[in-house]
Amino acid sequence: MPRQPVVNMRKKPRQARAEATVDAIVEAAAQILERDGEEAATTARIAERAGVSIGSVYQYFSNRDAIMAALIRRERETIAAAIARKIAGFEGADVEGIVRNIVATLVAAFRPRRKRRGLVALAAAMRGDSRDDSPARLTNWIGGLLIEASEARRGMTQSPLTPTKTYVLTRAVLGAIRSATLENSRMLDDPAFEEELVRLSLAYLRS
Repeated sequence: MPRQPVVNMRKKPRQARAEATVDAIVEAAAQILERDGEEAATTARIAERAGVSIGSVYQYFSNRDAIMAALIRRERETIAAAIARKIAGFEGADVEGIVRNIVATLVAAFRPRRKRRGLVALAAAMRGDSRDDSPARLTNWIGGLLIEASEARRGMTQSPLTPTKTYVLTRAVLGAIRSATLENSRMLDDPAFEEELVRLSLAYLRS
Protein backbone atom coordinates (compact mmCIF):
# COMPACT_ATOMS: atom_id res chain seq x y z
CA MET A 1 0.00 0.00 0.00
CA PRO A 2 1.76 3.21 -1.11
CA ARG A 3 2.44 5.93 1.41
CA GLN A 4 0.13 8.88 0.91
CA PRO A 5 1.22 12.51 1.10
CA VAL A 6 0.57 14.23 4.40
CA VAL A 7 -2.16 16.84 4.16
CA ASN A 8 -3.44 19.43 6.61
CA MET A 9 0.10 20.61 7.29
CA ARG A 10 1.17 24.19 6.91
CA LYS A 11 4.66 23.17 5.90
CA LYS A 12 6.17 19.84 4.93
CA PRO A 13 9.41 18.88 6.68
CA ARG A 14 12.23 18.68 4.14
CA GLN A 15 15.23 18.01 6.36
CA ALA A 16 15.95 15.31 8.93
CA ARG A 17 15.81 17.79 11.80
CA ALA A 18 12.42 19.10 10.67
CA GLU A 19 11.09 15.54 10.27
CA ALA A 20 12.29 14.74 13.79
CA THR A 21 10.40 17.78 15.10
CA VAL A 22 7.18 16.74 13.36
CA ASP A 23 7.58 13.16 14.63
CA ALA A 24 8.10 14.45 18.19
CA ILE A 25 4.95 16.58 17.96
CA VAL A 26 2.84 13.70 16.67
CA GLU A 27 4.24 11.25 19.24
CA ALA A 28 3.59 13.76 22.04
CA ALA A 29 -0.02 14.02 20.92
CA ALA A 30 -0.29 10.20 20.98
CA GLN A 31 1.12 9.99 24.51
CA ILE A 32 -1.26 12.65 25.84
CA LEU A 33 -4.20 11.03 24.06
CA GLU A 34 -3.36 7.65 25.59
CA ARG A 35 -2.79 8.97 29.10
CA ASP A 36 -5.28 11.81 29.50
CA GLY A 37 -7.71 11.73 26.55
CA GLU A 38 -8.13 13.89 23.49
CA GLU A 39 -9.46 16.96 25.29
CA ALA A 40 -6.18 17.22 27.18
CA ALA A 41 -4.19 17.28 23.94
CA THR A 42 -4.02 21.04 23.50
CA THR A 43 -1.34 22.51 21.28
CA ALA A 44 0.35 24.00 24.35
CA ARG A 45 0.53 20.63 26.12
CA ILE A 46 1.66 18.89 22.95
CA ALA A 47 4.48 21.43 22.51
CA GLU A 48 5.54 21.01 26.14
CA ARG A 49 5.49 17.22 25.90
CA ALA A 50 7.41 17.27 22.62
CA GLY A 51 10.02 19.63 24.03
CA VAL A 52 9.48 22.24 21.32
CA SER A 53 8.14 25.77 21.27
CA ILE A 54 4.49 26.48 20.49
CA GLY A 55 5.80 28.37 17.47
CA SER A 56 7.37 25.18 16.16
CA VAL A 57 4.03 23.40 16.46
CA TYR A 58 2.24 26.12 14.49
CA GLN A 59 5.03 26.17 11.94
CA TYR A 60 3.84 22.75 10.76
CA PHE A 61 0.26 22.37 12.05
CA SER A 62 -2.55 24.89 11.96
CA ASN A 63 -4.32 23.46 15.02
CA ARG A 64 -4.83 20.39 17.20
CA ASP A 65 -7.08 18.72 14.64
CA ALA A 66 -4.28 18.82 12.07
CA ILE A 67 -1.97 17.09 14.56
CA MET A 68 -4.60 14.45 15.27
CA ALA A 69 -5.07 13.89 11.53
CA ALA A 70 -1.33 13.30 11.18
CA LEU A 71 -1.41 10.87 14.12
CA ILE A 72 -4.31 8.92 12.59
CA ARG A 73 -2.45 8.63 9.28
CA ARG A 74 0.76 7.57 11.03
CA GLU A 75 -0.95 4.73 12.88
CA ARG A 76 -2.61 3.47 9.70
CA GLU A 77 0.67 3.59 7.80
CA THR A 78 2.41 1.69 10.61
CA ILE A 79 -0.23 -1.05 10.44
CA ALA A 80 -0.04 -1.18 6.62
CA ALA A 81 3.76 -1.48 6.73
CA ALA A 82 3.58 -4.34 9.25
CA ILE A 83 1.08 -6.16 7.03
CA ALA A 84 3.19 -5.60 3.90
CA ARG A 85 6.29 -7.08 5.55
CA LYS A 86 4.47 -10.24 6.57
CA ILE A 87 2.56 -10.73 3.33
CA ALA A 88 5.82 -10.75 1.37
CA GLY A 89 6.31 -14.36 2.46
CA PHE A 90 2.90 -15.74 1.51
CA GLU A 91 3.89 -17.28 -1.83
CA GLY A 92 3.33 -20.99 -2.15
CA ALA A 93 0.71 -21.30 0.59
CA ASP A 94 -2.61 -23.01 -0.03
CA VAL A 95 -5.94 -21.27 0.55
CA GLU A 96 -6.06 -22.10 4.26
CA GLY A 97 -2.45 -21.06 4.69
CA ILE A 98 -3.08 -17.74 2.95
CA VAL A 99 -6.17 -17.02 5.05
CA ARG A 100 -4.38 -17.96 8.28
CA ASN A 101 -1.42 -15.78 7.37
CA ILE A 102 -3.59 -12.77 6.55
CA VAL A 103 -5.73 -13.10 9.69
CA ALA A 104 -2.68 -13.64 11.94
CA THR A 105 -0.93 -10.67 10.34
CA LEU A 106 -3.93 -8.38 10.80
CA VAL A 107 -4.43 -9.35 14.44
CA ALA A 108 -0.71 -8.98 15.15
CA ALA A 109 -0.64 -5.55 13.47
CA PHE A 110 -3.43 -4.20 15.69
CA ARG A 111 -2.30 -5.91 18.92
CA PRO A 112 0.67 -3.69 19.89
CA ARG A 113 -0.30 -0.50 21.72
CA ARG A 114 -3.96 -1.47 21.38
CA LYS A 115 -5.14 1.21 23.80
CA ARG A 116 -3.49 3.92 21.74
CA ARG A 117 -4.73 2.46 18.48
CA GLY A 118 -8.23 2.11 19.86
CA LEU A 119 -8.24 5.77 20.89
CA VAL A 120 -6.83 6.81 17.52
CA ALA A 121 -9.48 4.74 15.73
CA LEU A 122 -12.18 6.35 17.85
CA ALA A 123 -10.82 9.82 17.11
CA ALA A 124 -10.83 8.99 13.40
CA ALA A 125 -14.41 7.70 13.53
CA MET A 126 -15.61 10.80 15.38
CA ARG A 127 -14.02 13.08 12.80
CA GLY A 128 -15.55 11.26 9.86
CA ASP A 129 -13.45 13.20 7.37
CA SER A 130 -14.83 12.21 3.96
CA ARG A 131 -11.58 13.32 2.34
CA ASP A 132 -9.60 10.65 4.20
CA ASP A 133 -9.93 7.45 2.21
CA SER A 134 -7.02 5.62 3.86
CA PRO A 135 -9.20 3.10 5.79
CA ALA A 136 -10.86 2.01 2.55
CA ARG A 137 -7.53 1.93 0.71
CA LEU A 138 -6.02 -0.34 3.37
CA THR A 139 -9.00 -2.70 3.30
CA ASN A 140 -9.21 -2.73 -0.50
CA TRP A 141 -5.49 -3.47 -0.69
CA ILE A 142 -5.96 -6.53 1.53
CA GLY A 143 -8.93 -7.58 -0.60
CA GLY A 144 -6.76 -7.29 -3.70
CA LEU A 145 -4.31 -9.77 -2.19
CA LEU A 146 -7.14 -12.27 -1.75
CA ILE A 147 -8.32 -11.79 -5.32
CA GLU A 148 -4.78 -12.28 -6.66
CA ALA A 149 -4.40 -15.47 -4.63
CA SER A 150 -7.77 -16.72 -5.86
CA GLU A 151 -6.89 -16.08 -9.50
CA ALA A 152 -3.53 -17.81 -9.11
CA ARG A 153 -4.96 -20.92 -7.44
CA ARG A 154 -7.77 -22.81 -9.12
CA GLY A 155 -10.22 -24.28 -6.67
CA MET A 156 -9.42 -21.77 -3.92
CA THR A 157 -13.09 -20.75 -3.92
CA GLN A 158 -16.30 -22.48 -5.00
CA SER A 159 -17.29 -19.45 -7.06
CA PRO A 160 -15.22 -16.53 -8.39
CA LEU A 161 -14.07 -14.13 -5.70
CA THR A 162 -15.87 -11.03 -6.94
CA PRO A 163 -15.22 -7.49 -5.70
CA THR A 164 -18.56 -7.66 -3.83
CA LYS A 165 -17.67 -10.89 -2.02
CA THR A 166 -14.22 -9.51 -1.23
CA TYR A 167 -15.74 -6.30 0.14
CA VAL A 168 -18.04 -8.22 2.49
CA LEU A 169 -15.31 -10.59 3.70
CA THR A 170 -12.63 -7.97 4.35
CA ARG A 171 -15.05 -5.64 6.16
CA ALA A 172 -16.32 -8.52 8.31
CA VAL A 173 -12.84 -9.58 9.41
CA LEU A 174 -11.39 -6.10 9.84
CA GLY A 175 -14.58 -4.92 11.54
CA ALA A 176 -14.18 -7.56 14.24
CA ILE A 177 -10.50 -6.72 14.73
CA ARG A 178 -11.19 -2.98 14.86
CA SER A 179 -13.96 -3.53 17.40
CA ALA A 180 -11.58 -5.49 19.61
CA THR A 181 -9.05 -2.67 19.25
CA LEU A 182 -11.58 0.07 20.07
CA GLU A 183 -12.67 -1.88 23.15
CA ASN A 184 -9.06 -2.55 24.21
CA SER A 185 -10.22 -6.15 24.37
CA ARG A 186 -8.18 -9.15 25.46
CA MET A 187 -9.74 -10.95 22.49
CA LEU A 188 -6.69 -9.83 20.51
CA ASP A 189 -4.58 -12.13 22.71
CA ASP A 190 -6.96 -15.09 22.49
CA PRO A 191 -6.02 -17.72 19.88
CA ALA A 192 -9.71 -18.68 19.72
CA PHE A 193 -10.55 -15.21 18.38
CA GLU A 194 -8.06 -15.60 15.55
CA GLU A 195 -9.30 -19.12 14.86
CA GLU A 196 -12.92 -17.96 14.57
CA LEU A 197 -11.91 -15.31 12.05
CA VAL A 198 -10.14 -18.01 10.02
CA ARG A 199 -13.22 -20.27 10.17
CA LEU A 200 -15.49 -17.42 9.12
CA SER A 201 -13.23 -16.56 6.18
CA LEU A 202 -12.80 -20.12 4.95
CA ALA A 203 -16.52 -20.88 5.22
CA TYR A 204 -17.32 -17.75 3.22
CA LEU A 205 -14.69 -18.44 0.57
CA ARG A 206 -15.87 -22.03 0.14
CA SER A 207 -19.58 -21.23 0.04
